[in-house]
This record gives sequence, C-alpha cells and structure tokens, in this order.
Amino acid sequence: MELQRAVRLALIAAPGVAAHIAPERIRSGLARPEAMPCVIMTPAEVRILGHASGGQVVAEASMKLHVWTAADQAAVAQQITGAAMLALMDAPRPAGAEIDRWERPVMAWVPDPDPALSCAHAVISLRAALRWRR
Repeated sequence: MELQRAVRLALIAAPGVAAHIAPERIRSGLARPEAMPCVIMTPAEVRILGHASGGQVVAEASMKLHVWTAADQAAVAQQITGAAMLALMDAPRPAGAEIDRWERPVMAWVPDPDPALSCAHAVISLRAALRWRR
C-alpha cells in the first residue's frame, strides 16, 4: 500500500531514526525481528467509507509501527520512537492518493511478551482518511 511506503520513506529520512536503524530494517511484517534495532510496520487495516466525486474511493486506514531494540538499548528505543513520532506529526505524501485527515501518532510502551528475551518495544499507532482513483 502506498501509505505504508510513504510512512517508510518518512522514517528513513528522519535523522533520529536513520542514526540507529538501517533502511532495510524499516520494513513490513508481523513477527518479532531477529535483528534489532528495527521498525516493523504491520499491514494496514483499511475500511472503505464510500465513493467521492470523480470516481474516487474514500477509506480509513490504520496501521501500527513496532519499534524494537534490545533491552539494554532502552535509551536508543526512546530516541528512535521520539524521532519517528516527530517525523510522522504531519501526513506523509503517498503516491496516487490524497490524505484528507491525518491523526497525530499515538505511542505506547509494551511489555515484552517473552520475558526471556527482554526487548524494549514501543508501538506507534497511525490513522488516516484517504482518497484515490480506481
């Protein structure tokens, strides 16, 4: 999806993210990463809202960004997460779509589901209303 690509490009361009994470570690996926630090973008949830003029489709998309670092890199996790939040305060510009409403990012620290691995894990929630031509 173009929104996911635009979010990825915004993160790669953010100096506070790029200082800690190589571009190939900002990717889509569902599983806990083996190589950290990284940002995993979960597939977007998309709800079609209807049609707009000119044959456009209107939808609401929400997605999550998972910031993962080793537990002993909690300060790095905070730097990455803060930089990502700032990079996404304003809507990215997806190719082929217009963003009508962009909600500011929301972040929460999440306890590691596997205490034996003990990772620092933050989740950033994003939500947008967009339009595109079919």
